[in-house]
Amino acid sequence: MGTRKIRILPEALASQIAAGEVVERPASVVKELLENALDAGATEIELITQGGGCALIRVADNGCGMGKEDALLCLERYATSKLASLEDLSRLHSYGFRGEAIPTIASVSFFLLQTRNEEEPVGTEVTVEAGKLLSVREIGRDRGTTVEVRSLFSRFPARRRFLRSPAREQAHLQRQLVLAAIAEPSTTFRFRHGSQAGWTVWPATGVREDRLAAIFGTGWVGALLPLQGRRAGLSVSGFLSRPGIGRPSREEQFFFVNRRPVESRMLSAALQEGYRHSLLRGLYPTAVLWIEIDPARIDPNVHPAKREVRFREEREVWSLVVDAVRESLEQRSSVAFPEGVHPRGVAEPAAAGYGPDGGDAAPAGEGRIEASFAPVVQDELPAPIEARAAPTGGNRGRLLGVLGSLYLLVETEKGLLLVDQHAAHERVLFERLLAGWEGAAGGAQPLLQPVVVTLPARDAAALGEELPALHRLGLELREMGGGAFSVESVPARLASLDLALFVQKLGADLADRKGSGAIGKAEAERLAGIVCRRAVKAHDRLSSVEAERLLVELFACRNPDTCPHGRPTWISLSYGELERRFGRSGSPGGCGFF
Repeated sequence: MGTRKIRILPEALASQIAAGEVVERPASVVKELLENALDAGATEIELITQGGGCALIRVADNGCGMGKEDALLCLERYATSKLASLEDLSRLHSYGFRGEAIPTIASVSFFLLQTRNEEEPVGTEVTVEAGKLLSVREIGRDRGTTVEVRSLFSRFPARRRFLRSPAREQAHLQRQLVLAAIAEPSTTFRFRHGSQAGWTVWPATGVREDRLAAIFGTGWVGALLPLQGRRAGLSVSGFLSRPGIGRPSREEQFFFVNRRPVESRMLSAALQEGYRHSLLRGLYPTAVLWIEIDPARIDPNVHPAKREVRFREEREVWSLVVDAVRESLEQRSSVAFPEGVHPRGVAEPAAAGYGPDGGDAAPAGEGRIEASFAPVVQDELPAPIEARAAPTGGNRGRLLGVLGSLYLLVETEKGLLLVDQHAAHERVLFERLLAGWEGAAGGAQPLLQPVVVTLPARDAAALGEELPALHRLGLELREMGGGAFSVESVPARLASLDLALFVQKLGADLADRKGSGAIGKAEAERLAGIVCRRAVKAHDRLSSVEAERLLVELFACRNPDTCPHGRPTWISLSYGELERRFGRSGSPGGCGFF
């Protein structure tokens, strides 16, 4: 009989392995203890840490607490009060449910548990070191639970070597505290880190905006845009950074599914997709998103640390988030229009044909674009017309000139606005084509003489696959075989192009994309590519009337802040900033040079 090679692991070793999945670092301990406190119904939670959480993590709450029997039972693996049957997983509303956190934490630390519930006259204290029960005794205390975790991984130097500096570990556990606090604005959080003298307090208000302001500051919250989206049995709400504003990392992205903080590549990708034409590549938006969904439609049991969830209808969630993000960004122009600038206010001279009767415009309102000022559908910019003085009053911008055949300079009540004419024209043309795509405007212009173009096999194959989508844009091509295409009609805006060269570049561009995936994503990228080939080039000279019309059309766009690739279309310099740069703000009269 051969030697047996398979053996059952000792309980202590099994706990160590489990700890490697559940307790990766001090932040994991903070996460689990905070979730236990919230599941216990705590309205007040205190957190104290030292040494980045390796020396001490102490979490105290005023939740329901435990009796002696439960205090001992919670140290057993897979002991939980959250589940009784398999069906309970589909109705889960608690943070914890696996019954692994407490025993695994106790197996890699010096662990102290103090607790009392309403039914017991006295509390219970349990002490454990590296998984070994040291003592159990009665104590006097109020209802609630306190857990102290000391000397984390002290007996496991191999685990300690993988930890970062105390400051870095502190940053990780601070994020877990922030996530818990955002998830539960009706709970007061008090915390103290290291040698910090006093407590930092985030009071309970029950209002998400108040909690975010307490954590990040009112300025941070005030710079965000609201987001709302709803479909049958599914909703998303939250806050987003404005178009063109991003960070080099996803550090300021927070996702919550039924209040549970989660890490989700799908949600992060959906968020990024919503910003596809509002943010430069390589930058990531700030976002706080709450997803509400029937618990039966998700699986939270994906990762031992419960960091991830799986959606049963992932594409539906993806679509809702993308659409809600885009809708929020498109409403940006009526929420936070550049102060002192309004399409009607471009003066000296004003472009013709923008008012209802082509006459002078009425004073502007509070930065909202009126429908009567939708850009005129016209292939080329109008010829110069006689200058007319703009009426006085209202928030107005005055075109000062063009700098370097590239930047439009606009004087406003608040300072100076610089508009990138190339990026601005990209945005205008992009939205014009998108309106045609959505069936809201434009149509195709038939060619009197079709243009025949022959493409390499690779480019022809890519172009042939996209003919229906291009037709929706107003670009009608007929495949003739052998890599040849006949251009039958084009959008009016493209009629003056070298169509043969345009189609050649378009075919190469589509072939290089190698099938970008989701239909909406591919369609939007094609739109952006077409726009880039038609946009005003950086150093094309514009007449004053052309420049004024471009400004009017830009600020009538749904998203005037960025080009289709996420580059900003305009920046502003306030009078206050100019005075500061020139040393005039609060400075003596003389400048000291003469």
